[in-house]
Order: sequence, then C-alpha cells, then structure tokens
Amino acid sequence: MKTTKKSRLNLYDWFYKRDHKEDADDDRDAPRNFAFFFKLLFRNFSRVFTLNIYFALGGIGLWLLILLVSGIVGPHSSAPTSDLFAPLYGAAAFVEDPSPILNVLLSVHAQVTEIAVMTPLMITLIVIAVVLLALTFGPVTVGITYNMRNIVRGEPLFLWEDFWHAIKTNLRQSILLGIVDLAILAALVYGVVFYYLNLGGAQVFGTFFLFTLVLIVFYLMMRKYLYTMLVTFELSLFKLFKNALIFAILGLGRNIVSLVGCLFVIFLNWMLFSAFMPLGVIMPFMITIGLCIFIEVYIAWPKIHATMIAPYLDENGNYIEET
Repeated sequence: MKTTKKSRLNLYDWFYKRDHKEDADDDRDAPRNFAFFFKLLFRNFSRVFTLNIYFALGGIGLWLLILLVSGIVGPHSSAPTSDLFAPLYGAAAFVEDPSPILNVLLSVHAQVTEIAVMTPLMITLIVIAVVLLALTFGPVTVGITYNMRNIVRGEPLFLWEDFWHAIKTNLRQSILLGIVDLAILAALVYGVVFYYLNLGGAQVFGTFFLFTLVLIVFYLMMRKYLYTMLVTFELSLFKLFKNALIFAILGLGRNIVSLVGCLFVIFLNWMLFSAFMPLGVIMPFMITIGLCIFIEVYIAWPKIHATMIAPYLDENGNYIEET
C-alpha cells in the first residue's frame, strides 16, 4: 500500500531550494493576460512573500530614514501649535492689564505639542541613513526584479542565489540607477507638496501642481521598465531612460492598469492600517512591496519581450545571427 508523506513547512526549501517542478500544463507560452496574472500569483505567492522579505532586510536605509524623519525616535521638545502664540504672548507681556479678548485669544492659541529636535547626532544618523539608502536601494530592487522577471517568464528559480547573482552582475549600474531614481522621486514629491501648500497663492501654482502630478504618474509608468531592462540587457543609463520613456507611451493602457493595481494594493494596506494599525504597519514588510513589484514586472516584461527580443528570434526561439 502506497503511503503519502505529509508535507511540512521547510524554511530552507522556501528560501533556497531551486524549483524544477513542471506544472501539469505548460504555461510558459501562455499569454500574460489579466486571468493568467492571478493564476501565476497564486502559484508563486510564497516566492513573492520571500522577495518582499528580501526587500525589507535590504532596505534598512529606507526604514531607518523614515524612522528618523518621522520624529518617532530622538529627543523632543514642546512648542506651540499656533504661529499666533508668540505675538499674542508678547502683547500680553507688555500690557499691565490685558483685555479679556486678548486673554481668550492667548488661551486658544497656547496649545502645545511635542516636536522632534534635530541634534547633531540625529543629523549624523540621517546622513548615514541616506547613504545606506543610496547604496542599497538600486541593488536590492535589481535583485528582486530579476527574480520577478524569471517568475513571469516561467523559469526555474533559486531565489537567494539569483538575487545575489543579479546584484553582483549589475552592481555599479544598479547603484547609479537607484540614486538617480531616488533623486527624481524626491524632486517630484517635493514639487507636488510645495505647489499643493501654495495653492492659495498665485494661480500659476495650481498649474504647476497639476503638471507635477502628471509627471509623477508618467514617471511611475516608466520605472517598471528601468529595472526590468537593466537585468535583461546591457544598456547605458541614458538608453534605459530613453527606452522606458518609449515603453511608457507604447504600453499606455497596460501601464495605467499596472498603476491602478499598485494603488489598489496600497489602498488596501492603508485601509488595514486604519482598521488595525499593527497589522497595517507590518504588511509593507511582508507582501505589499513585493506584490507591487510583481504587478509592475508582469506588465512590463511582455512589452519588452515583444519589442526588444521577439523580432530577433527565429522559429525555434534562437537568436538570428547577423550576416
């Protein structure tokens, strides 16, 4: 009598073992459409979860920077919440018998709150976090994107080895791309926040605010192609951005679907954060970021393959030699 061995959770197999098993039906040539997305995601959910953990461990600079800038850690001091407190307090100090109105205004604007104090130690830690972020963001994203691309392509996986192989192969360019990527994102976010806070001023700020929002949307549609092309081709940084710009336009419909999908995942995370904060905080370290990268690579890879690879393959899938 044949007995079946009960499968157990094995962390070594989950993190390290290469999966050579073939599916009952070969999906390697299946169209990467909306229906197949969920099938592929369900089949590789544990791998997406594992790659998200890789990002959480490798993105220590990002988490440290968020922690320091948020003011959760470090020394704090008390400060009034209203800008009118200082002039009202000064007026009351120079008047022997303040009027009842002045006393009421002073009591209303005398509310205090705790603010973080930027000490030399805090500034040093922020600089260290920024340097760590600049050195790790690009390589970690490249390692994860390489594995995600192999998942979408239907290739055998060895997550840990493939992760480090992609980083070692593209270390210099991945660091450079990560720095440029972060600089562009920081500039766009700063611009949209600046123009939003000044919407009550000149009308031109409203125009710049909408223009910056459009730039953010368009750049987010470009980003998915940058890292996927980096792990696939040997291209200069200029050609990566040029091709990403072209793909953002050619695949506009798919790119919008990808953007909406990532926003929906983030929205669900935010709703979970609002309902039960501890679980909502943990989700980006567990699945949210990995799921967003999977969505982006799933959308980007078919367009890259159809445009930059398929035209140079023969009927047998071999590259056509130039004559």
